[in-house]
Amino acid sequence: MVHDTPSTDAQPTDRHATWMELFFDLVAVAGIGQLTHLLHRGPSLGDFALYVLLYLAFWTAWACMMLYGNIARDHTRIYLMLGAMLGLGVMAAAVTGIPDRHATTFAAVYVLVRAVAAQIWGRGTLVVDWPIAQLSLGVLPWIVSLWVPEPWKYWLWALGLVLDLWLMFAVTGDEMMAGAQEAIDRRVRGSQRFKGTEPPKIKALHADSVHLGERLGLYVIIVLGEGVIAVIGAVGGVVWHPRVLALGFGAFVVLASLWALTLMYGFVPRLMTGEDTDGSMPRQYVMAMHCWVTASIATLAAGLGLAVEHADGHVSTGIGWSLAGGAAAYFLITGLGGARSGAGWRWLLSWPLPCTVLAVVLGFFGPRIGALGLVYGVVALCVWALLCQTHDAGQWGVGSGLDRPRWKLWQRPDHGLGIDEVL
Repeated sequence: MVHDTPSTDAQPTDRHATWMELFFDLVAVAGIGQLTHLLHRGPSLGDFALYVLLYLAFWTAWACMMLYGNIARDHTRIYLMLGAMLGLGVMAAAVTGIPDRHATTFAAVYVLVRAVAAQIWGRGTLVVDWPIAQLSLGVLPWIVSLWVPEPWKYWLWALGLVLDLWLMFAVTGDEMMAGAQEAIDRRVRGSQRFKGTEPPKIKALHADSVHLGERLGLYVIIVLGEGVIAVIGAVGGVVWHPRVLALGFGAFVVLASLWALTLMYGFVPRLMTGEDTDGSMPRQYVMAMHCWVTASIATLAAGLGLAVEHADGHVSTGIGWSLAGGAAAYFLITGLGGARSGAGWRWLLSWPLPCTVLAVVLGFFGPRIGALGLVYGVVALCVWALLCQTHDAGQWGVGSGLDRPRWKLWQRPDHGLGIDEVL
């Protein structure tokens, strides 16, 4: 049972990620890096679907344990974190055998990690900011899948993850608190044994918003780092000539632009305080946006590596959609996040919506324009987005976050912290 965790009136602190938390993040993202194995066979629509399923599984397991460390603080049990890391390592090792083998092992370890994450909080406590950390409804289909053959196994995985996503938005922490407290009150007052006894109160556990923002940002950095590694590996594995070197440079520009768009001007600095222009952004939106943004970055990075590997050959439809589809998803999700925060149509039409549409067009024409056209098409979209973001912000700052350009349309001048103020 976790003791001395933040109460309902806990305030954000200036604590930072520990070495254990950084180690855990590296293991989780290493597993996500393994998922590129699924995209090297074409990829087909089925490969993409399986890629998304496994990404969501890795991210959900990581998020549950990340919030445990965030809330437990100095009372985090090291052996539990190490055990979860081992589980994620086994899941990562199993990826290379999916779908031919190891699928049952992957599901079994995922169930184990989720079960541990749900039970570590102890009785009488509730994680208000992200209730699915304690809800196991989405795990049930995974348990059933242990005795079900492929491809039905994967449909059960999808059902479990859909249930998790549904619970993320359908059930709020306040509703869970009210329902659980009502059930306890009813049980105590209706029992002769506890007659005249005051019903115990459920303890609400809140995430440290500043620490949460730092962990989300570090995860993005590591995903981008995996992308750089994938591109370097691809460039190093082929014969060098001008086309390959041009693709490598273009891939670097894309990844650097995503770093700036996400961490300098994007949602992560805004979430350092957990605030938006209307007051407070619900944690489930914060977590969902982080999940899909990092998934799109990972997919785009995988597409960059595949494009370099096929510099001189045919670029399949699947490779085109890995790259252009990942870019389209990134721009779309960013646009939805901006709309959720009241950015307005002017901002949406400046680059999120146009870049989304043009990235989809790139995906359709990918096999015809080749690797170089695909990569530099995405380069153009990323640079366009970056120029739009910096147009009204002045020159880039390198000092404190207070003099660094930020999302002018997303936040008030007195809201948010620069990334270096937190890291």
